[in-house]
Amino acid sequence: MVEGMEKKLKPGDILFHEGDKGDVMYLIREGKIKITKGEGEDEKVLAVLKEGDFFGEMAIIDGSPRSAGAIATTPVSLLVIDKETFKSKIKENPLIEYVLETLSRRLRTTDEQIRLLTIKSEERRVVAYVITKAKEIGKKTDQGIEITPFSYENLAHLTGIEANKIKSYVENLEHANLIALKENTLTIKSVEDLDDYLRYIALKEKFGKP
Repeated sequence: MVEGMEKKLKPGDILFHEGDKGDVMYLIREGKIKITKGEGEDEKVLAVLKEGDFFGEMAIIDGSPRSAGAIATTPVSLLVIDKETFKSKIKENPLIEYVLETLSRRLRTTDEQIRLLTIKSEERRVVAYVITKAKEIGKKTDQGIEITPFSYENLAHLTGIEANKIKSYVENLEHANLIALKENTLTIKSVEDLDDYLRYIALKEKFGKP
């Protein structure tokens, strides 16, 4: 039996946000937790978990940010299991550790692909991918945040967009001085500016070109 600390939540309490760093997983002893994407009017409920369900395990398996948010919908009692406790149990069987890490990578890729495919605009899909990768695996340098390796073919597979179209969107970002592409390294000069550009595209599509 895995031991852990207890945590209690009131209805409406936010356990964590999408994109937060995570080093613990949770087992629901009592109550309900909703797993969400987006916030406010854009919030989408992916699942409602109840007593006996566990969640948050991928963040402690591969160290990636939380892929969704978690909010209490009723009074909740949670068992909190930290990374060290979880890893020590898993390491008792190297095969299980390997299988879990492999499944986690596959789930991350699938989750990312589903999220991208829900964005109707192809250009926004490409920019959203670049921003997500910058935040997840980007390496800070004097020039900005680097994503390596970067390829049109891989992005085409994930987004369902033809590689030549992706190249055109990336060239637009280069002309706007938001990114630089050299061989297989993409450098984002400012994630904040790229976020602004994503909002600009969305507004342009909503209201039309002046």
